[in-house]
Amino acid sequence: MDMEIEEIRGTFKPEIIPKETGGDIEDYEEALHVLMKFVGSMSSALEQVSGRGANAIVYQAGKRMGHDAAKMMEKTDDLEQALNEMGEVLGVEFYFEMWKPAGQEGYTIEKGNETVVKVLFMDCVVRQTLRRTGLPQKGPLCYLLYGYMVGAVEEVMSIKGKLDIDHVGPNACLKTLTIKWGGK
Repeated sequence: MDMEIEEIRGTFKPEIIPKETGGDIEDYEEALHVLMKFVGSMSSALEQVSGRGANAIVYQAGKRMGHDAAKMMEKTDDLEQALNEMGEVLGVEFYFEMWKPAGQEGYTIEKGNETVVKVLFMDCVVRQTLRRTGLPQKGPLCYLLYGYMVGAVEEVMSIKGKLDIDHVGPNACLKTLTIKWGGK
């Protein structure tokens, strides 16, 4: 455990934490854990007040964030290329990769006017926040991530998309990303 923390600390470069802010990496770790608890509590309260509507609210917020984050990426009509580029940019917070079952030739499957790809999310700040706060997966914070991913794909590819849950778990979540060609 101490080795992992030391490895993480070693990845921070001095210019990432400006001198003007004061403090050191331990201060930021503690602040991050407090923020994770705060966000988890806020998510839980939003769900209690809004019911299932909470998922729709945060999905739209995440989608807007994804569109904004992906504006710096190069446009493409190739889904695999888009996901590879997104992995480099967005994968810092939400590490993911394309996944395919054994025996499937490529990552993407064409179904009429849709292209489908399985996406495996592994090191995810949302899942870590839920674990830290004891909240279940598939709630509002997960929908924030789903919206974020869809918004980014839509921005990079200028197309409509959706993300469906196949499996959630303590070490990884598997999703199906579907994009629709030629319309909504």
